[in-house]
Amino acid sequence: MVAITKEIQAMLRTQRFIVIGSVDLNGVANISPRTAFYFSDDSIFWLDFFKHKSHINFKSLPWVSIAVFDKMKLKGFQMKGKVSFIEDQKEKEKLIDIITRSVTGKTSSKVFERLNVDKSPDVIVFKPKAIYSLDPEEYSGRAIVLDTDGETVSLLGI
Repeated sequence: MVAITKEIQAMLRTQRFIVIGSVDLNGVANISPRTAFYFSDDSIFWLDFFKHKSHINFKSLPWVSIAVFDKMKLKGFQMKGKVSFIEDQKEKEKLIDIITRSVTGKTSSKVFERLNVDKSPDVIVFKPKAIYSLDPEEYSGRAIVLDTDGETVSLLGI
């Protein structure tokens, strides 16, 4: 398990913006900005209402990159890891409410009503396997944190 560092958590809290990169089965890249998310010490969660390009990519190739950055300080981080979908209904409802309240201050039912959405979104969870610096003054080619499981090491190297 790779923990999301306190510095990254602070950046997530203050910037409130992440960009998620995924790839489809043809190798075509896709990016998706997100402003409605929640994070813990080892995961980032977000809602997926519109099950289009990213959603399809997540289902077929769960490896993604997430970037968070502070444009004023020209500093940021890239995390590479895997996404999955929260299947447990109670956990899903809890996370939907946490995320919508953190962004809007309103309950999820009120937000969905305004969006004219008739079914609840999927909740996606990201677990980082490697963290890289995006600071232009640092060498960002090597992971500053890397999970040592076999799959991660074989894909990302040491």
